[in-house]
Amino acid sequence: MTGARPSESPASQQRRRTITDAAVELLRDRDLDKISVADIADAAGVAVATVYNLIGPRERVLSAVLDLYVEQLTDALAAQRQDIGPSQYVSAADAVVHVIESANNHILSDPVPVRAVLRELGALQFADNRGLGLAELLLPRARRLTDSDQEADLLVSLIVYGFRGVLMSWAHDLIGDDTFARDSKRLVRVLVNAPAATAI
Repeated sequence: MTGARPSESPASQQRRRTITDAAVELLRDRDLDKISVADIADAAGVAVATVYNLIGPRERVLSAVLDLYVEQLTDALAAQRQDIGPSQYVSAADAVVHVIESANNHILSDPVPVRAVLRELGALQFADNRGLGLAELLLPRARRLTDSDQEADLLVSLIVYGFRGVLMSWAHDLIGDDTFARDSKRLVRVLVNAPAATAI
């Protein structure tokens, strides 16, 4: 993860965010292989050395882009939870599916940067970004579905692995946007409605 380091000043954290935002903007307009650290630094209005000091080489900047998606998704889900009153209460299964649906919507609202980053980083480095942070978002909700923390952990692992497969298929243009959104949601719905699968 490339999250803010505890010793960083607010100014350094803001520059890191500016660099990451600049990378996202460039990814919207250019092919990834035509974007260098110097381009990112120029777009962010900082020196190349600043990019390396605050984030690192291009691969780490791309990882920071995924982290930004995680942060935004987490914030969006937290805001949604605050808006839900008692009359809008959903089942535990619906809450888990809602996380994946929200992730889908978030990714598809700005697909070009995340698709480019996932193609470049690949599935293994994608895992270093906590599978888009889904495990942390899903676990509290999954605990309401199972009899033990171990079963909840396994259910979340299965969901994240399955989602990762669908997401990487989408990133590599093996499936389209609609199929990605539909299949990832179906996958999760099958898993949450088949608790026996978590007892394996």
